[in-house]
Amino acid sequence: MDSPFALLSLIIAMPFLGMLFVLTIRDDDETAGRNAFNVCVFTLIANMIIIWRIFMVLDEDNHNLQLLESFRWLNNPGIDIVLGVDPFSLLLILGAHIAVLIGLSGIRGNVFRQKSLMIFTLLFLSMATGFFVAADIFSFYIFFEAMLLPLFMIIGIFGEVRKQGLISRFFLYNFIGAIVLFSATMIIYHYYGSVTLEKVSSLPLAGGAGFYVWGAICLSFLFRIPIWPFHYWISSINAGIRNPLAFTITALIPLTGLYGFIRFLPHDIPAFMETYIMWGNIIGVVTMLFISLIGFINKDVQYKIFAYVTVYYIMYLLGIFTGDRMVSLNIGFSMFAFLIIVASLEILSSYIFHKEQENETSSRGFLCRARKLSYAYSFLVMAAVGLPLSSMFVNNYLILSKLLSANIKMGMLLIFSLALAGAGLLQELFRLKLENNECRLNKDDDISKAMFAFMLFIMFVLLMSFIKPLWFVVDE
Repeated sequence: MDSPFALLSLIIAMPFLGMLFVLTIRDDDETAGRNAFNVCVFTLIANMIIIWRIFMVLDEDNHNLQLLESFRWLNNPGIDIVLGVDPFSLLLILGAHIAVLIGLSGIRGNVFRQKSLMIFTLLFLSMATGFFVAADIFSFYIFFEAMLLPLFMIIGIFGEVRKQGLISRFFLYNFIGAIVLFSATMIIYHYYGSVTLEKVSSLPLAGGAGFYVWGAICLSFLFRIPIWPFHYWISSINAGIRNPLAFTITALIPLTGLYGFIRFLPHDIPAFMETYIMWGNIIGVVTMLFISLIGFINKDVQYKIFAYVTVYYIMYLLGIFTGDRMVSLNIGFSMFAFLIIVASLEILSSYIFHKEQENETSSRGFLCRARKLSYAYSFLVMAAVGLPLSSMFVNNYLILSKLLSANIKMGMLLIFSLALAGAGLLQELFRLKLENNECRLNKDDDISKAMFAFMLFIMFVLLMSFIKPLWFVVDE
C-alpha cells in the first residue's frame, strides 16, 4: 500500500523544519531559548498527531512494510530511496517522540544554551525517524550514520561529561560501527543491487562473502548496544549525564542497534551465524549479570537507571536472536512502554538530584514530604519492575517464556538479572521514602501542579497500553 500524502516523508521533515524555524529565532539568550523550547514542543506534538494518523491507515495485522514511498536518487548506478513502515517501527517512532517530549519537560527551567539544545534535539529526532522508516539499505545507512552528529553535540555540550576522552571514544566506536556497516552494504549492492530491507534478510549470501557480511552487520549493531566489551563507553557516558533530555536521547541509541538486528537478521539463519548468536547469548547474559549486580550495589541512582536500561536492552536483543517474528512484535509493544518509563524516571530522578544540590542535603526521606512526586515516582518504579501497569508486563512475560523454552538455564540467569536491576530501583525508592528528620526538603520542593498533571497523563498512557497496546487506534 502506497503512502497517502507522503506521510512518511512528512514525519521526517517535521522535526527538520522545526529545527530550521528555531535557527531563525533572533532575541536575547533567555527569550530565544524559551521560544525555541516552545517550537520544539509544538513540533513534537504536531508530529505525534501525524504518526497517529498513520496508525489509522496502517494494517496492524500486516507485519510487512507498508505505505511505501520510493524516490529515484541516482540513475547510474540505479539507486532508489525507499521509505516504509510497519506496526513495530511506527510504535518505536511514537515511543521515541513521547520519550523526548518527557525529556523536554525536565529541562523547562534550564537556560544554558537552550536554543542550541533544541536545534540538535530536533535534528536528532528527524534523523532517528528517518532511520526507522528507511526501507532500503542506502537510506538505512544514511540515517544510521546521520544520527551521530547531533548525538555527539548533545553529549559534548549538554551531557556534563567531564572527560573529553570518553566523548571521543563514544564517537569513535559509533563511527567504526557505521564504517563496518557501510562495507557490508557495498558488498550487498555489488551482488544484488539496491535492495529493500525486506529482501536483505532472505539474501542467499554464502561462503566468505556471507561470513563477512553477516559478521560485519552483527558487529556494527553491537557497537550501539551496551553489551561487553562495548558496554564501557556507554556506561561511562550515560552514568555521568545529569541533563534528563541528553540522557533520554542517549538511551535511544541502543534501540537503533536492536532495530538493525530486526531488519537484517536472516529468517533462515545460516549455520555459520549460529556461532555468532551462541556467543552473543553467552556474552549478553554475562553482561546482564555483571551490570545488574553493579547497579544493585552502586548508590548512585543514575547508575541504577543505566543498569536497568542495559539489562532490558540485552533481554530484547536475546529475544530478537530467537528469530521469532511474534517475539519481535512483543518487543515493539514492550519497548514503547519501556522508553516512556525510562524517560519519566530520569526526569524525576534528575529533579530530586537538583533539589538535593540546592538544599545541600541528602534526599533520603524526600518522598515523605513531596506527595505528588512520591505518587508519580512510586508508580513508575512499580511499572519498571514488572507490575501489571503497562504493556511491558504482558509482552515481557511472552518474551521471557520464549527465552526460557529455548534455553532454561539462560532464561533463569536472565530473570535473575532483571530481578537485580528492578531491586536496585526499589532500593532507591525505599531510601527516598525513609523518614529522615535531618532532611531540609519540604512541601515547597514538590513538583508543580503542571508537572504532576503531565505525569498523570503519562501514567494513563502506560495503563492504557496494558489494557490494549494500540488503544489510541480507532478502526475505520
